[in-house]
Amino acid sequence: MENIGNTIFSEPKKVKNKIKSPIKDNVRLSALWVGHSTILLQIEDKVVIVDPVFEDVIAGIVLRKVEAGLDIDRIPKLDLILVSHAHMDHLSIETLDNFDERFPDAKIVIPEGAEKYIPSYDMEIIKMKTGNTAERNYTGETRLINGVKITTVFTLHQGGRFGLDSYSWHVPGCTGYIIEYNGITIFYAGDTTFDDKAFKVIGGKFNIDLALIPVGPCRDCETDGSYYHLASLGALKVLDDLQAKFMIPVHYGIIEFFNDPDTPIWSLRELINRYDSISVYGTATVKPYKDRIKILEIGEQYVFEYK
Repeated sequence: MENIGNTIFSEPKKVKNKIKSPIKDNVRLSALWVGHSTILLQIEDKVVIVDPVFEDVIAGIVLRKVEAGLDIDRIPKLDLILVSHAHMDHLSIETLDNFDERFPDAKIVIPEGAEKYIPSYDMEIIKMKTGNTAERNYTGETRLINGVKITTVFTLHQGGRFGLDSYSWHVPGCTGYIIEYNGITIFYAGDTTFDDKAFKVIGGKFNIDLALIPVGPCRDCETDGSYYHLASLGALKVLDDLQAKFMIPVHYGIIEFFNDPDTPIWSLRELINRYDSISVYGTATVKPYKDRIKILEIGEQYVFEYK
């Protein structure tokens, strides 16, 4: 009820000094956090966006706490759109309509099962098999799409789009992704909770430069998480298991689930300070968390340096 009231009587907090030119020359890897789980990635000459949601009111009901951190019309090119699942905070038809008008040669990549929630577009929609079980060794399939290698990997979540089909009918259609291009490897978790084997296997298969890992929602953020979502502590465990060089936390900051949308990141900051150079498993980390975890403001872009 509070969310509905905010939608009627309020508006999102504005993002000051939005980046006007997000795609730059001579960049090997950059990441711009638009908010929630939406990240715009530049990998050299390729532009990839994950779970793009730009509207102020999500699903016609929930008002964002903070507006999208990038004006959608400032995106000058787009090669790939990766959708992890069809939940309304990850799949926006309004946003895809905009992209279809401007980038008809872009490809939309989705997990099998999500296609029933997406209308037809000029953009090609590519369904990929998921790898959400140990029997598939936590990997679905790999395809070369617009010159970028995409692999579906394990996630523990639900498909569907609405509450009933997601959590009662247990329809398929959720995935994580590995993105590989010109020696750079990115992991995007989508929505997931913790698994004590899957992320170790994924980390052993891929040399991950950057992991985009959700940190909420969580009632008690110093746990692994719920059945459906990672909590802040669980996100650190996933980072350790993946052995990724860097992490950007996502899936917080704009939607009120159980408490303040920023609760997961407050907890993550406390955990980073507590463990410092010791992992949550009690072993030394390759680099301290504070050096590996890049906590971005909504609308902030981080350019990774490569020698």
